[in-house]
Amino acid sequence: MAIYHFSAKMISRSTGRSAVAAAAYRTAERIEDHRQGLEHDYSNRTGVLHTEILAPDGIPEALRDRATLWNAVEAVERRKDAQLAREVTVALPHELTDAQRTSLVRSFVQSAFVDRGMIADVALHAPGREGDERNHHAHIMLTTRSIGADGFEGKDRSWNSKELLEDWRESWADHANAYLREIEVGREIDHRSLEAQREEKLDLKERALERGDTKTAHELEIEAVELDRDPLPDIGWKAWGMERRGIQTTAGDLWREARGRLEQVREVVSGLRERFAETYARVWDVAELSLNGLAEALRGADFSTLEAAHEQVRERDREAERSIEQDRDISRERDDGFSL
Repeated sequence: MAIYHFSAKMISRSTGRSAVAAAAYRTAERIEDHRQGLEHDYSNRTGVLHTEILAPDGIPEALRDRATLWNAVEAVERRKDAQLAREVTVALPHELTDAQRTSLVRSFVQSAFVDRGMIADVALHAPGREGDERNHHAHIMLTTRSIGADGFEGKDRSWNSKELLEDWRESWADHANAYLREIEVGREIDHRSLEAQREEKLDLKERALERGDTKTAHELEIEAVELDRDPLPDIGWKAWGMERRGIQTTAGDLWREARGRLEQVREVVSGLRERFAETYARVWDVAELSLNGLAEALRGADFSTLEAAHEQVRERDREAERSIEQDRDISRERDDGFSL
C-alpha cells in the first residue's frame, strides 16, 4: 500500500552545502558553480525519471534555466551561513503510473509552492536497484526569497512557519489521496502521526463494539496493530551519501533496524488479515447454512421441528462468536518484538 512521507529541510552554507551541487545531483546534470569555480557533474547518475522547473508568472525568463537559477541564488546570498534553498522530499504512491506520479507532483507543487511565489525545481526518482522496489519519490528544491520582474528580492519569513509546514503536509496527503481514489486502491495515506492514527482506530473500534459490529471492530483492531510502531528515522543526507558509497554508518544501522521491525509488523498484520478473512468466510458459511436450515424447517408441519431449527441457528451463532473471540485473543498475543 502507499505510504506517507513528507520531509522539509534547509540547504544551508553553514553545513557546507551548495544549492548548485544539490540541484545537479538531484537532476543528474552537469552544472558549473560560478561562486566556487567548481563543476558538479552527475550526468552519469541513473534513476532520475523526470525533471522540470515550475515558476510563477512574471519572473525573469532566464531563471527557468536550472544552472542560471541556482547560480543566481548563490550570488544573491552573501552570508556564510545563508539558507540557500528549502528541499521537500515526498514518497510517491507505487500504485500509480509514472505519468500519474508526474501529474500528482506537478499539481501539488503548483498549488502549495509556486502559487505562493516560489520557484520549484522538481526531480522524480525511481526506486534504487538494491532497495525497496516501491520506493518512488520526488525531491523538490524551493527558493527562499520572493521574486519580482527584476529578480530575487527579500526573504519571505512566512514560508518558515510551522503552521504552513503542517498545511503542506496535509495538502500532500489530500493530493495523493485524490489520485489513489481515482484508481480505486481502497487505502489512503494520512499526514498525522502514527500515534494519532492509532488512537483514532482504537476509538472507532470501541464505538463499533458498542453498536455490536464485531466485524468492523476486528478490522479496526488489526489496523491499530499496524500503526503500533515507531516511524522510520531520517538519517540525514551525509549518512545517505556514505551509505550509497558502501560506507556503513550508525545512522544507517538504526534505519535498517527500524525497517526490519516495520517488516515484522507488516508480516504479522498480513497474517492477522488472512486469518480474519478465513474466520469471516466460515461465519458467512455458518450463517448461510443456518438460514437454509430455518427455511427448510419452516416447510415442515410441526412446532418441534421449528424449535429445533431455531436451536440450530443459536448454536451455530455461538460457534461463530467463539471463533471470532479466539482470533481476537490471538491478535493481542504479540511478543515484544512486535510491540514497536
